[in-house]
Amino acid sequence: MATPSANFVVGAGTPEVTRASAAEVETRNDVETPLDTPTEKNLELAQNLTSDGLSRTDTRVSFEQPIGVTKIESLYMVFGKGWKLFFLWLSIALVAYVWSLAVITTGIYAAFATSFWGKHTVIGLIAVINNLIAAVIMPILAKVCDIMSRPSGLFISAALFTLGYIIVAAAPTIHAVVGGEAIYTAGRTGTYQVMHILISDMTPLRWRGVVLGAYSLPFVLNGFVAGLITANIRALSMAGGEGWRWGFGMFGIIVPAACGPAIVVMYWGHYRAKKLGALSLASSSYTRRRILEGEGIAPKRTRKETLIWLFWEGDVVGLILFAFAFGLILAPPTLEPITAGGYKDPSLIAMFAVGAVIFFAFLAWEMFYARSPICPRRLLNPTFLSCLAVSFFHFFSGQLTDAYYNSWVYILKPQWSDRNYTFFSNIHNTGLCIFATVAGFLLYWTKRYKYIQLAGIGLRVIGEGLNYMTWQAKYQSDAWLIVSKTIISMGAGFIMTTTAVAAPATVPHRDLAVAMAVLHMVPQLGGSFAGSISASVWNSKVPANLKKYLPELSDRDRERVFGSIPRARRQQPHDLVNLAYSDAMRPLFIAAIVSSCLAFVIAMFAKEIELNRSHNIVEEHKEVYLRNKDEVTDEAILKKVEAAETKARMDISSKAQ
Repeated sequence: MATPSANFVVGAGTPEVTRASAAEVETRNDVETPLDTPTEKNLELAQNLTSDGLSRTDTRVSFEQPIGVTKIESLYMVFGKGWKLFFLWLSIALVAYVWSLAVITTGIYAAFATSFWGKHTVIGLIAVINNLIAAVIMPILAKVCDIMSRPSGLFISAALFTLGYIIVAAAPTIHAVVGGEAIYTAGRTGTYQVMHILISDMTPLRWRGVVLGAYSLPFVLNGFVAGLITANIRALSMAGGEGWRWGFGMFGIIVPAACGPAIVVMYWGHYRAKKLGALSLASSSYTRRRILEGEGIAPKRTRKETLIWLFWEGDVVGLILFAFAFGLILAPPTLEPITAGGYKDPSLIAMFAVGAVIFFAFLAWEMFYARSPICPRRLLNPTFLSCLAVSFFHFFSGQLTDAYYNSWVYILKPQWSDRNYTFFSNIHNTGLCIFATVAGFLLYWTKRYKYIQLAGIGLRVIGEGLNYMTWQAKYQSDAWLIVSKTIISMGAGFIMTTTAVAAPATVPHRDLAVAMAVLHMVPQLGGSFAGSISASVWNSKVPANLKKYLPELSDRDRERVFGSIPRARRQQPHDLVNLAYSDAMRPLFIAAIVSSCLAFVIAMFAKEIELNRSHNIVEEHKEVYLRNKDEVTDEAILKKVEAAETKARMDISSKAQ
């Protein structure tokens, strides 16, 4: 069976064309037609709007693409079968392992870091901030990946990842914890996004789900490893309550050590590609002609001109408007319970009003003024929009309950050890990753995605229904909790893989990074809305329920119970404490069921696509396969570069005549 790692070859045939030598296929790619010159008229001719709403190119034509895409395609030309490609994938696997370990362990520590200051209630605010930060960082890093390179995006992400963990580990106040979490969320999300872009760059459609699923498999092992780490460093029960600092601090060393090899090997590949001239092979033949004619060589920018260019290409204005708009809209529901007068307070009303105005300003900017908008209109085909909506409601339903779910279970099960609690907390991630890989193989075997996605959403609805029952004491057995979370994780795995493969498959390679940024950004916004709602419900209902069920406690004591989950876990009578917290979870469970059902309805009307050997279904001539060692030697690459430039010169001469 063929390995999924691959190299681009752009041929004039259909995906079923017999595999000739790389040189032969590339020669076919250099046979041009008038369509190869991307004037407005010819681009219109080259793109064919089909019944599924996708704009496809002629089999010999590729869209113009940014330098970051050209660099990654040239990387494949210098990485053939052998140790270089093996080392690249090994470095990716190392990042995957450390990333999953960080997500699992620090996600548990966060509740105890806030409880250390008696401020567990800010978990909801942190969830809103983190989701907003994650949403904003994605288009930024997509721009970095396109206008600079993939390793540049990974370097920036790893730096933020590391810095955030160091800040939280050394935090002297709760404010430092919140700030540190925001920074490491930016880095963690960025690392996830860049690695997914890289995997999608390097794999054909049919194999992509398998590789994306395999990338998440370290969660399975780390689901058990995390429990041992948590217990050994006594992160949840250390005298003084500061074991969580060790948990965060260790990643200040581990993250850069894990990301370093992947960054180095990709930069080395880019250096070799540039040295040998492989960048010209990865560029379109039209671009090669322009360079030879002198048209493609722009004068070197000054530092000021570079900053101005980055300002417009990065859509800085749009990102600022985006962040302020959603920050102001999402903050009031979280702040309402701790604000005197609640929504009657003028400051909360002002936040909503100003946020709405800025939001409409953001829409106007993106539609009429942005040179490089966050979400180009060309991405919005039916399949992409359907996957985007499904992913939005998937994240929305998850974040409605997830922000406080583990805290609720910790209070609910005082008999569980720290290790067993950690094991349970990891059921969702572990199951999601196992079934994401299963879904990847199903995509490979069926070459279709729609009904696999529908099956995943159906499982999610069933799981959320079972989860709803757990708000009642008679359904709070260990088995019921485990089964409901396992079924939810099964559905989540199917949903994540199908959307991650199908949505980017409908855009050309030039738009891959932006498409994945939008695909991840919009669901994060859904998570922000859901986190804001859950924080509002939790922060209003739990204190009211504690007053209702524990009237004998003073207001000060109830405030202490509410502010610390270890204290709530110890508080007696435990059955009444349990009732107070469980009753607060009930409306969140109901909302999660409804939003999952909406995702199912939307997915029913989605368009089906075929997953074949091509990189995407728009540029079906871009196929992906492994090169032999003799095809990536210096001599072989130089020979291909010379042949391509000779062909371009001949075209220039023929045009001049």
